[in-house]
Amino acid sequence: MQTLLVHNKSAGTGHISPDELTTALEAGGLKVHHCASHDPELDRCLAGPSDMVVLAGGDGTVARILAKLPFQKRAIAIVPLGTANNIAQSLGIVDPAQPGSGNEIVTAWRHAEHRQLDIGRVSGPWGETRFVEAVGLGPLAKTILQFKTDGVSPADSIRLGREAFRHALLHAEPLHSRIWLDGAQCPGPLLLMEAMNIQHAGSRLCLAPGADLGDGYFDVVTIAPDQRAAVLNWIDAGASEVPPLKATRARRIEIDWRDDPLRIDDFAPETPSHAGDRAGVVSVELLAERLDILVPSDRDRAAPSPPTNLDPEQSEIRP
Repeated sequence: MQTLLVHNKSAGTGHISPDELTTALEAGGLKVHHCASHDPELDRCLAGPSDMVVLAGGDGTVARILAKLPFQKRAIAIVPLGTANNIAQSLGIVDPAQPGSGNEIVTAWRHAEHRQLDIGRVSGPWGETRFVEAVGLGPLAKTILQFKTDGVSPADSIRLGREAFRHALLHAEPLHSRIWLDGAQCPGPLLLMEAMNIQHAGSRLCLAPGADLGDGYFDVVTIAPDQRAAVLNWIDAGASEVPPLKATRARRIEIDWRDDPLRIDDFAPETPSHAGDRAGVVSVELLAERLDILVPSDRDRAAPSPPTNLDPEQSEIRP
């Protein structure tokens, strides 16, 4: 089985290396071709023929590659190597309390389930961009775009990220932008809007626990000024319970963007200057096509060790 491995070797700390992951994959019966996540030939590799694509990296790498993958009939597997691993958690690839390190994920693909993943498309003054996680306005968008974790341990990164979001939400002013969900305007004022395609965002915050990643809908999460205190208390309590947030399902979001912090996954779009004002119409929707993601089975999660010298009849990875 021809397998393309895309690996970000700088993701996380102490995780499985490209050579180690290749060895584990080949032990599972796969023929592996490796391409680094920032290789100039990446697009050509992604468009080439393969039966399976394995993405190893943090949320930034995984989202970027998923968003640009051509829609072909092939399975996609994710080896989460980041800090938050929001995409892998939302898909059920890792447990939120124990995000995993790589080897145990590889052992759990032999009887994998398949889940569909929607891919979003957002258009605005800068052009058009695909995305996986969310499009957001307000304090969480500001925190995700500005918060850096270089040289910080995973535990401290989660803690500091939540503290940064808490501080931004505490001091947030109402959004200037106006928002429509499937043609109906959101009543204001609002402090935050996140059009979520997955369940988790930021520093491992489960903002949309009911989100289905392949149902063709966004879970649009909003925070009004009178909800601010409840959300701050939720963060202070560890953000482990169901969040005190309103979520509305919608297929299409339109934004009259008026100088509020705007994020598309983990990056900010560049906007042409218009009389010194960052303004424009932003449209958010889901593509008709979906990606096929492998989700490790509970049966295989209990595998005692990474695959070595596997019996092809019993232990071969079968996407």
